[in-house]
Amino acid sequence: MVNWRRLTAMATGSAHKLWGEPVRLSFLKEGLVDPARPQIELRAQLHLPEEVDGKLGRSASQFSTEVVSGVGRLIILKADFEGHTLKTGDQARGLEREGAHWFEVISADSRGNDQIVAQISLATKSAS
Repeated sequence: MVNWRRLTAMATGSAHKLWGEPVRLSFLKEGLVDPARPQIELRAQLHLPEEVDGKLGRSASQFSTEVVSGVGRLIILKADFEGHTLKTGDQARGLEREGAHWFEVISADSRGNDQIVAQISLATKSAS
């Protein structure tokens, strides 16, 4: 019998190795850096609307909607994020990206088996 959880974990791990990059997460409380939750750096997938290389396998109409709304995705392996919680308003930055813009977490879904998927948009105020 096929072990779907094992296959899902293998696929998720392979995608993470292929598309992952160093990311800094800054945890905020009421718009300010939360001293109880210090910044961390980890490997995560950062998919932005302007990236048209088809990484997420989106349809053209779905991608167009995301470009207009300016919504991207941050994907974190749960195994790399133990002991932390990602909340709306927290910020992420790709450390190897030109310009190193901060992105704000709009929503985060941790219900999946192996990963946390957050919708992100360009932050209006950086966490520094």
